[in-house]
Amino acid sequence: MREKVDPREKLGRQGRMLIFIAALLLISLACNIPGRMAENDPEKPEGFVQTSVAETIAAQQGDVSGQDEQTVISSATQPPEITDTPTKSPTATVTPTSEVAKVYASANTNCRTGQGTYFQWLVTLKEGEEAEAVGVDTSGDYWYIRRPDQPAGFCWLWGKYATPTGPYQSLPVYTQVPTPTPGFDYKVTYQQTIDCGILWGLQYRIDNIGSFTLESWKTSATDNTGGLTNVPNEQNSFFDYSGCVVAGEQVDLTPGEAYYLNVVFDGDPAGHDVSVKIRICTKDDLGGECLKKEIRHTP
Repeated sequence: MREKVDPREKLGRQGRMLIFIAALLLISLACNIPGRMAENDPEKPEGFVQTSVAETIAAQQGDVSGQDEQTVISSATQPPEITDTPTKSPTATVTPTSEVAKVYASANTNCRTGQGTYFQWLVTLKEGEEAEAVGVDTSGDYWYIRRPDQPAGFCWLWGKYATPTGPYQSLPVYTQVPTPTPGFDYKVTYQQTIDCGILWGLQYRIDNIGSFTLESWKTSATDNTGGLTNVPNEQNSFFDYSGCVVAGEQVDLTPGEAYYLNVVFDGDPAGHDVSVKIRICTKDDLGGECLKKEIRHTP
């Protein structure tokens, strides 16, 4: 059997326990009061408590205004250091174009293989055109120019209608080109009569005995005896019509070469007195320099 406890005695023990706990709490609070510790600690400066409280609150709020400036910067994320020096945009280097001497044609002027009309014609510098000048002759009357139709070729231009521009005073001076002998010339020799049934042809051999290349030709003829009509013929090549068919062809005749051309009639010219005109030129389609010869004979 448990011993009965007097309620008043039980209440008395509980009350004393509560008083003891309350006393412990008071002592604990007294030990944690900052003001009292500050008053008894000579190492803390005056106002330390207020400063500590302020710092504590500031720390809780994330305020770093009271910290050293260098500390604040070092604790933040810094931008990457720029180590590359900006490079200026490259300046375009302009190389000055060297001026070249030119000649301007005030009228159509022939350009030849040498200085003079007895040299072969190559091209015509037309009125209003200009060409690069690369030299001048000793007389100063002819310019050595780059051909406008063939930049890799050159020719001599008469200076009467050519006006120089640019640094032409510094151009090299060339001596006269030797005069060609005998110049532009060819020899005509009758070869044979070719009977083709409907048409008849008189074949002539052409020997280039000059310094010009021959490239085109035209023939015409007159039957002085009467009864035959000539068929005009014009070609850009020389042909051998032996046997009424083309037995050979040569596109031009350089100096020293020889080949054939034909004069055509609508009947047999044998025994007839015929006058034959032959015109041969230094360019296709009867262009360039042309030389005409006339012969009269009886085939």
